Amino acid sequence: MLRFSVFLFFLIDPILLLGKWDLKFAEANFNMINSSAFQATPKEKQDEILEINELYLKNAVIEFRKDTVYWVDVNPREKVLVHKKGKWVVIGDTLKIFDYDKIFTYTYLVKINESNELEKRMVFPDGIIARSKDVYTRSESEN
Repeated sequence: MLRFSVFLFFLIDPILLLGKWDLKFAEANFNMINSSAFQATPKEKQDEILEINELYLKNAVIEFRKDTVYWVDVNPREKVLVHKKGKWVVIGDTLKIFDYDKIFTYTYLVKINESNELEKRMVFPDGIIARSKDVYTRSESEN
């Protein structure tokens, strides 16, 4: 019975995800910029990485509607925003996003934290869960 109770704790009601979410914090980006590898990178390359990073951080958004999800990504080669669309489903604490453009499925471990923020951690194809998380807040237009 305890196992079942613990499992219920991790269920995410998909209705809680509906709406628009703005990126508040991208831990992987923060860790990269503060890494020794980044510090050892030539200044010109650092500036390029920071430009792409800033473009992403200022524009990353995810919007869940009925069964469709919209999000903004960055094409790092061209340094432009890419507007994406796909189908989404939540199973327990796992969010699956089916990217219509790439015919690819992204898998994330998700939770709504105590501050009512959406936390996402990538689940890689081999099942390993990323250490870094992205944190989103509900868009001001949603409040």
